[in-house]
Amino acid sequence: MFAAPLAEEVNLLPTQEKVQTVAELHERINRCNGVYLAEYKGLNVKDISELRQQVRKDGAEMVVVKNRLLKLAVQDTPAEGLIEFLTGPNAVIFCEEDAAAPAKTLSAFAKTHPVLTWKGGYVEGNVFDAAGMIKVAELPPRQELLASVVGGISAPVSGLVFTLSGLVSDLVYTLQSVADKKGEAA
Repeated sequence: MFAAPLAEEVNLLPTQEKVQTVAELHERINRCNGVYLAEYKGLNVKDISELRQQVRKDGAEMVVVKNRLLKLAVQDTPAEGLIEFLTGPNAVIFCEEDAAAPAKTLSAFAKTHPVLTWKGGYVEGNVFDAAGMIKVAELPPRQELLASVVGGISAPVSGLVFTLSGLVSDLVYTLQSVADKKGEAA
């Protein structure tokens, strides 16, 4: 039989499955544009399943992970600041594509299910608390932001092209008028 202290140490040893889970989570966190934490305590299985489906439509995945394993997984990643939010039951949402859409989905779901609350999140290099995540959820979708940037860049160029084409047209009409007058004079 193991002595009591040795038995406790054996129970603290990680299993191969847990080591693999932490490694997979670590790799996934490094790949993601966003990692969100929400407290789901009080949601029933039907509501959790519905939320998972809605989040999946946004290109994200919601899972439940033990805080201890997630604390190990976020170490040495840009999302390391999430450690302070890892208390109590957490739903973890991994966003590998658009980070704003799943945040909007969670906020909309929380309006009809008030027991779902933001704890914090990591979005493209920044860690936010609950209030910050609410603001992230209010951002327009990525495609809309990109379109507005492209529109802002292309507007001055379009104006310049329009102005230059007007100047060239005016020059051609002026030269044609001069040529017509010289043709009449000859």
